[in-house]
Amino acid sequence: MSEHPPPPGEQVPFGFVTIDPESPGKTVKPLIERLFVGRECMGVDEVHKILLQGDPSISRNHLEIRIDPESSRAVVVDTSSNGVRINGVRIERAAPVPLADGDEIQVGSRRLRFSLYRQEVRVRPERHSELATTTASTALTMVMIVGDLINYSTVSEQVDPDTLARNIHVLYQRLRELLTEHRGTLVDYVGDAFFASWELDSDPVAVDHALSFAVDAEALVHECTPNLEIRYADGSPMGMGWAATLGPVMMRLMPVSVVMVIGDAVNLGFRIAALAGRSGRPTILAAQTVREAAGDAFTFGAPETVLVKGRVGEETIYGVSRS
Repeated sequence: MSEHPPPPGEQVPFGFVTIDPESPGKTVKPLIERLFVGRECMGVDEVHKILLQGDPSISRNHLEIRIDPESSRAVVVDTSSNGVRINGVRIERAAPVPLADGDEIQVGSRRLRFSLYRQEVRVRPERHSELATTTASTALTMVMIVGDLINYSTVSEQVDPDTLARNIHVLYQRLRELLTEHRGTLVDYVGDAFFASWELDSDPVAVDHALSFAVDAEALVHECTPNLEIRYADGSPMGMGWAATLGPVMMRLMPVSVVMVIGDAVNLGFRIAALAGRSGRPTILAAQTVREAAGDAFTFGAPETVLVKGRVGEETIYGVSRS
């Protein structure tokens, strides 16, 4: 906390956002209530916006930083076409993500650093550009975890949709919170599947983060599902199968907060997840590429060669556990 409070009549800022913090021309903006960040931020006054220009991958309205009244913390909400990273990890779109002192936010080629209140120099932003945003299809190497509810179709036939949706929401919300702890990004809920990713290009130990999530997610499912209303016909709690794959993908952020991820490793993940926990197999299965890239913290079971629906040839899969 600064010993020099703002002049009389000025509201005390919650914190500050430094634009391009490592550059000689860095500028600082106080966070009073909220800040809108983008190339234009039309209709927003100078006090509440940060304009970033010269990069067509930055949206007109790329993100919002605001004070969450419930948690009394600063949060970021991604409203962009090309995504936002915090400390190198891509965040979920349209969902508030908490900020800690010193967190760095990547916006296209520009960086912002958040800090809690201290005395800083305030600089007015540049005027906006009127160019359209260039939405990028990005080639990435990703580790993907797909979780699939076992025998979901059978359960869904026996339970009313309202009860089903309410219970799945409880389970998947817990998984989503766990995912954040393991530096993963929720790509989508796809029917009964939970689809998460880690970018190997920005996280060298992404494979270990992903496998650690899968192991902890399996434990969370065993903890959570006995308390749900939905069960199998024999009264036992629901289970999930998990698949881990690794490979090149193309990612494109689509309108209305939809992320499109395309690649053979994506398809393989969904196919393997449909095998996990069935016919005596382990509940966590990994592809050969994941086994080769994983660290010593994990143990892989005996290889099994399977035919995967929709793919030519065979795939070798392994059960996974923490060493």
